[in-house]
Amino acid sequence: MSDAEFLAAFEGLAIPGNEFRHGDHVRLAWIYLQDPDFAAGASRFCEKFRLFVRHIGAESKYHETITWFYLATVFERIHTRTRPGSWDAFAEANVDLLDSEMGMIRARYRNETLFSPLARKVFLLPDLADEGALRETERGACRR
Repeated sequence: MSDAEFLAAFEGLAIPGNEFRHGDHVRLAWIYLQDPDFAAGASRFCEKFRLFVRHIGAESKYHETITWFYLATVFERIHTRTRPGSWDAFAEANVDLLDSEMGMIRARYRNETLFSPLARKVFLLPDLADEGALRETERGACRR
């Protein structure tokens, strides 16, 4: 299915909830975040996604922290890495984003934080250090 067909099916509420997987969430974010204005693309994603979860009766599954973490990460990857022109190329270059076990986000949040009622309602910043970033920060501090 092309990106335009996928988006039309999603916005037309034609995708059954049980067929909408983690990779589809990421693809949808990638489509909306082609807009160079992060706020505009992310806002459209959230508006349409909330309509979709309401339509399929899954409001209780919506998770604000996971949503915004992936939106920010997808946007950053679109604009900081070699910019692939297609979803397939982006997906191939960013397989960590497609991990349905969400190892990427689980490495940055304690379970009690990520799965708390508050994290479902509002975006919470990561509470575990990214070891790679921490090492870079330490190296930078040593150079001063």
